[in-house]
Amino acid sequence: MVIRIYVHPEFKDTFWTQLSLKATNAEITRKRYTAHYIDVEKVTDIDFDKVFEGDEKKLLLYIGHSVSGTPVDLKYLTDHGVHVILLNYESSVLSGSCSKVLLNYRDGMQKSISYLTANKHDKIALFGINPNSSTDMLKDSYFVEYLRERGGNPTRDIYYNYGSISGCFSRFAENYTDYNAVICSNDVVALALINYLKGIGVRIPEDMYVTACGGSSILSSMANTTITTVFADQYELGRQAVLTYSYLYKNPCDVALSVKVEARLTVRQSTNFDPDPGHDLVTTLKKQVPNVDFYDDPVIQSIFRIEALLLSCDELDRGILEGILAGETYPSIAERLYTSENVISYRIKRMCKITETSKKSELVTLLSPYLK
Repeated sequence: MVIRIYVHPEFKDTFWTQLSLKATNAEITRKRYTAHYIDVEKVTDIDFDKVFEGDEKKLLLYIGHSVSGTPVDLKYLTDHGVHVILLNYESSVLSGSCSKVLLNYRDGMQKSISYLTANKHDKIALFGINPNSSTDMLKDSYFVEYLRERGGNPTRDIYYNYGSISGCFSRFAENYTDYNAVICSNDVVALALINYLKGIGVRIPEDMYVTACGGSSILSSMANTTITTVFADQYELGRQAVLTYSYLYKNPCDVALSVKVEARLTVRQSTNFDPDPGHDLVTTLKKQVPNVDFYDDPVIQSIFRIEALLLSCDELDRGILEGILAGETYPSIAERLYTSENVISYRIKRMCKITETSKKSELVTLLSPYLK
């Protein structure tokens, strides 16, 4: 069986897309299927007669999260008889003739809010929401409902990222004393926020609890201040996408499926390792807003480069990182890790290439604000 996949160019190089594709490809290989990536700039460029053979069922796995663009793509595809399987995208304007595989972000927000309120941190802000991300808008809609239930003010307590994380923080910095907890849109944003807060003398977690709703376990667990996060299991999302595709392909009926992957809260240092009492709360849906590119922000891009590095590291690389961040010399690192200085030098050059830095000192400057 051939799994046909279209990745929207805007999201092709993002960390979350790469993880999802890695998982999708692993499941395709395990099932002995074949992946066919449709490499066009726009869905309107797809030649359906070439992509689909004869009377073959028209199925397409679509990866892209744009609030403004994805519904347009979806309409075009469904108008041409394609049943679309959306990976980690949800919207109130979706057509009924599509299937969805997504993390249960509403459940993730519920777990985050319940965790913070149960631990007496109930003056909560939502930070870094990208209004052009479908998954961020799910978090936003849940938080709006929570604020209305308790008499809060969405206009005041939700801080949107309109393409500049530093601008988002400037707005938050004017009111940060009103809060004792922040839920960030993902762990990349949380890492940036923690670094900004430390810069103005706010202690994490003593003065402020910080959590993230979505992200990778590797970045959250290796930060200077490890981050309490609702883990987005991209591997399971990719696996479920292939299973859904397979089921629909073999099913003679035109049915639409909705698969939700459970959100898991992992408690770490940014909330003082307070235990998770596991209580529950509320729910809803909300409006769409303008086109914003979250990925153009230089701070976010720096953190993505760090994340790309961490994903490529093995145990030796991590030992080297620990050494250079602690100011160790090459001979000292080599002796501790039972390897040679040449190996250390080669590995650091490779790390510089991945992070787009030119030498070790630049690499350390990039990493040290965020990693321990």
